[in-house]
Amino acid sequence: QAAEAQRRKQQQEQQAAEEQRRKQQQEQQAAEAQRRKQQQEQQAAEEQQAAEAQRRKEQQAAEEKQAAEAQRRKEEKQKDQARLKKQAAEKKKAEAAKAKQTSNKKTGGK
Repeated sequence: QAAEAQRRKQQQEQQAAEEQRRKQQQEQQAAEAQRRKQQQEQQAAEEQQAAEAQRRKEQQAAEEKQAAEAQRRKEEKQKDQARLKKQAAEKKKAEAAKAKQTSNKKTGGK
């Protein structure tokens, strides 16, 4: 009977140790799952930051392109205005020369 009680006690201790081992294993797995979850969340946050940075970079590039285009149009307009002004001055000069010539002919003919 004492031997039987001893055997049962050993069996219970063995079962308790086994239970303890399983419990530790589960805790370890839970900790590992938690670590993986945190890693995934961190990765997702980094990817989101990278996407945001890329979007800002593209927006800045688009704004710079628009500004360059506006500058080009402004310069083109200034060139056109200068050309028209020069043209008008030359036309006026030619008309003045023609009027002078006509005037000289009239006075010279008398």
